[in-house]
Amino acid sequence: MTEPRTTRTAPLAGRVFVLGHLVRLTWRTDRTMTLLLTALMLSQTVAVALTGLSQRWLVDSVGLDTLSGLVGAVAAGAVGYALTAACGRVQANILVDLSDRVDVKISEEVLTSVATIPSLDHLETPGLLNRLSVLRRGTPALSASAWRLADAAATVTSVVISVWLLMDVSVLMGLLALLTLPPLWTGHRAQAVLRAARDAGAEHQRLERGLHHLCVDSATSQEARITGAGAVLDEEADRAWTASVRTLYRADLVASCWRLAGWACFTVSYLGALALVLHLALQGSATLGDLMLALTLGSRLRSQVRITVDSLGKVSEACQALSHYLWLRAYAREARRSGASAPRTLTGGIRLDAVSFTYPGAATPALTGIDLDLRPGTTVALVGDNGAGKSTLVNLLIGMHEPTGGTMTVDGVPVTAIAPESWRDRCTGAFQDFVAFELTARESVAVGAPGDTCAPPEAVDDALRRAGADRFVAALPDAGDTQLGRVHGGVELSRGQWQRVALARAFVRRDAALMVLDEPTAALDPQAEHDLYERFTQETGGRESGVTVLVTHRFSTVYMADHIVVLEKGRVSEQGTHDALMDRRGRYWKLFTTQARGYTLPEADRKEEP
Repeated sequence: MTEPRTTRTAPLAGRVFVLGHLVRLTWRTDRTMTLLLTALMLSQTVAVALTGLSQRWLVDSVGLDTLSGLVGAVAAGAVGYALTAACGRVQANILVDLSDRVDVKISEEVLTSVATIPSLDHLETPGLLNRLSVLRRGTPALSASAWRLADAAATVTSVVISVWLLMDVSVLMGLLALLTLPPLWTGHRAQAVLRAARDAGAEHQRLERGLHHLCVDSATSQEARITGAGAVLDEEADRAWTASVRTLYRADLVASCWRLAGWACFTVSYLGALALVLHLALQGSATLGDLMLALTLGSRLRSQVRITVDSLGKVSEACQALSHYLWLRAYAREARRSGASAPRTLTGGIRLDAVSFTYPGAATPALTGIDLDLRPGTTVALVGDNGAGKSTLVNLLIGMHEPTGGTMTVDGVPVTAIAPESWRDRCTGAFQDFVAFELTARESVAVGAPGDTCAPPEAVDDALRRAGADRFVAALPDAGDTQLGRVHGGVELSRGQWQRVALARAFVRRDAALMVLDEPTAALDPQAEHDLYERFTQETGGRESGVTVLVTHRFSTVYMADHIVVLEKGRVSEQGTHDALMDRRGRYWKLFTTQARGYTLPEADRKEEP
């Protein structure tokens, strides 16, 4: 699936939609705190004006020697200070708390969207992974963007009130409103530079995290240490990090120049305004209170503009995440399609007609002209060299990718006309790169059940027995209730035992229309694999309503399959039964006899090719 037409600059309608969505999330998260924070923001709009007015009245009242004026000035100043200091601190704390809680909900939405997209293109395409990376880092800014925008609006309102009060001194002081424009414009330019740099450095940062993760993850650190590759990985990670930092540093330098230019304009204009008021005071056209008002509100105006620039900068940062958020929603919406329900029982089987597939961005197809007829009640083995296209074909069969050419049908219905979730519910599988769910032994198997509920105990027991895992699970300290994995203080299994648990998880769906076993026994010894497949073949021989697809490099188990498909360079080179392919003496015969000779002939004869 290609990237949707959503641009990197979020349209106005999209921004309004997300803003409304964030407001609803905040309201649902905590209504009381939302109302309190709104009230505090409104109070800040008058705090600065009260402080400036109090100082003006205080100076003027001293000259008039009136007690009521002094008391009123002090009271107004006290209220203004309380609103600025105490309420401002409370406002900041509430803002952090609400934003963090909304961030959890936004992150959950993002992860849910990523996890429920039917295909795997967004998890295998660098450009899309970069967008997801920027979005994941930007969710805190996105969750606070509504409040940052409200804070900017409140500050702008306060600026308007301040300028209105200054115009009481002189109409020319209304020009102070123009002082806010240079810092705001240059701040916007600075954020545009930083946004472009964050996008440009996303791939370097993703590479750095991935390389360093190899050094600290228990599954990969062993090989990194024994081979001495840790230093090399660290050097490559540092190189990627340096490239990212260099990009951001240059952008930050350019952004700082833009900000400096804006504040330089503000400072020069502010000093000119103060000179004007001082001139009016010397001429007697303004009082000392007016001068104090200009000094107070003018200095506060700088603070207000800074807050506005910072708030709009945070909003601009959020807009970057917002554009990626809108892209993800559009991508997920286009990827999710409605369709018919998958058949509960296969009658016609799965048919592939001239199916081809090319990975996004790849120059050559991974599969070309695949014609297969997978009949219900049969076990089909896929064999071929590494890179022949076996795993790609498996991903097409289970709906992780859609064909880029040709058609794939299930009981005569095109797979594109079937709802992806419905077809996945009818599939099950075990893979070489299986997941070791660190749950209890029973839970690690039960999560393989379809639907929203886990498999019942009897289904779990049956799956463990069929996978040959029942004996070692029964021998665990708490049997099936034993916590697995050292991370959570449980029992660590061998890789072969973990693989049997993964097999049991696949077997828990007994009525699956398609069962895929992609190198599911690579961690087992040859005899254990042979015994497992032999028992599995006996049990599934009468399963007339489903298809089993087996991928393995061990030909001691391949011959048990009803139909064998040989893949070579993304094409089907030959297919048929074991006996028919052996009689043909083609690619399958060569692969089979080469492996067989390795087990049966002396060392001197193993070097000879059949």
